[in-house]
Amino acid sequence: MPIDIAQDLKKYIPIFQQASEQNLNEAETSLRIGKLLEDVLGYYIFKDITKEHTIKDRYVDYAIKVDGKVVFFIEIKQAGIDLREKHIEQASNYAANAGVSWVALTNGRCWQLYHLSFDDGIQSDLIWSADILSDDFKDAASKISYLHKKSITKKEHEAYFEKIKALSPKGVVQAIFQESILKAIRLHLKRKSGILIDEEDVVSAIKSLISQDAWDAIGEVKVKRKRKLKKEEVPPAPASIEPAPST
Repeated sequence: MPIDIAQDLKKYIPIFQQASEQNLNEAETSLRIGKLLEDVLGYYIFKDITKEHTIKDRYVDYAIKVDGKVVFFIEIKQAGIDLREKHIEQASNYAANAGVSWVALTNGRCWQLYHLSFDDGIQSDLIWSADILSDDFKDAASKISYLHKKSITKKEHEAYFEKIKALSPKGVVQAIFQESILKAIRLHLKRKSGILIDEEDVVSAIKSLISQDAWDAIGEVKVKRKRKLKKEEVPPAPASIEPAPST
């Protein structure tokens, strides 16, 4: 369960409301975020937080450590500007060079958590976005709580990411496009209609339920089939045991 930070976070609503209205610069915004990291998210400022962490002669605004190891970076923008996807690009490059998979982007009022993967270039996936001034506050606090030191230590942010990935449109479609699932659907349709429907027709019917824009976002999904064992992999049949002669 995420840590309940709502009461402590609520104290920062007027602070970042004023910061946003005054469009405070990054240095002033960073000062307030550093205090929030300690007061709300449980980090010890002299041990867990490194300001302007150096990576190849470049600086990350904050590097957050647990047990001496950097677990995520924070990229800070001035309080009055809206966060945009392009803002994560610079921090993503730093994270890739450091082998860090998590980056938080914030202007104080809005927080966004990104997961980075480096299999084919740098891919940054937005996991959640939370605005403490305009979103449902309870929901925003719940999301930001995944950055709490205790949550990070328990890897709750990683479990949340795996859940989001599993329930993504692509994850759900991949779960349906299993040979065993499609077989079960065909059997159900046969009981209802008395007709054995081809697998390809079932796949086409499922695809027709999803818009083209959604398919463009999902990408290519193939039917996953159970791997057939090669002849040499097939275990030998157990030897028959002759019953003992009766005496």
